[in-house]
Amino acid sequence: MIQLPPNFVIESTLTVGAIYKFVAPELINTKIPHHFIVVAIDGLDIYLVLCTSQGENKESYFLRNNLDLSELIYIKPDVKNGFTTKTYVNCNDYYHINKTSLINKLQKGTLSFTGTLSLNHYIQIKTGIISSYTNDLPHELLIHPEE
Repeated sequence: MIQLPPNFVIESTLTVGAIYKFVAPELINTKIPHHFIVVAIDGLDIYLVLCTSQGENKESYFLRNNLDLSELIYIKPDVKNGFTTKTYVNCNDYYHINKTSLINKLQKGTLSFTGTLSLNHYIQIKTGIISSYTNDLPHELLIHPEE
């Protein structure tokens, strides 16, 4: 099998709606790989939301903290997004990374591109981010390529 250069892989897959699975102890307090969805790109700055399969735990957290459940988005697994389990996104949080970090993670073998998010699911996440009182990601950056 031909091995493509990491910078080529990132350049060719990096777009709003791209889904990557990687290890990110610098972003979240675990060494377990998680899925992240690219929700905005501003130059070399990439903004991501974290995916979880722990929907019931997240829902309980939202209820305990009086958070709006419309900011917890469910994404059904499909061929396009590459998810294999029910997936949820908390729209109250986002994570920042740069393109070089993604390339380095791919070089180390700790990152994989798993798929892309549908426009419908992206709009749900965008709506959740915009309605969130805690997510301060600039709304003008939230543009899907199909919009």
